Amino acid sequence: MLTKEQWAQVESDLSHPYCPVKLRCDDHEITLKVEREKGLRFVVSVYVDGWIKGEWFKGEPEHVRKFWRERCSFLWKPKARAEAAKKLKQRGLPKDVRDWYRGVAEKKTSPMWGPHWPNAKALCRHLRKTCTSIERIQAEA
Repeated sequence: MLTKEQWAQVESDLSHPYCPVKLRCDDHEITLKVEREKGLRFVVSVYVDGWIKGEWFKGEPEHVRKFWRERCSFLWKPKARAEAAKKLKQRGLPKDVRDWYRGVAEKKTSPMWGPHWPNAKALCRHLRKTCTSIERIQAEA
């Protein structure tokens, strides 16, 4: 495992673009790069064994769930969810109406996994939780 100072160095290296960091995590080599996503927004991309494959977005391989970020969103807007939660508190609602309001308040899209993280701190925190062995691979000069 990396020390606190080494984690700080990884986060520092990922604070600006064009400085990739390579780590060996649980028998996989992951490459972390800061890349432009859209417009002037930068994200940290995670390449597993040098690849980002389209079939991994469903999250079927276990290593994808370990290194990538799970994303899902609510089906309804916050205003509709708040109104449905308020209606659920009322007494005497028929079961089918109650089930419909519960669906409006709680239903989400099916999860998707993506290789992009909003910042290095969130990624490092996730890696510390999910990986049993982590070591930094030094770049060859």
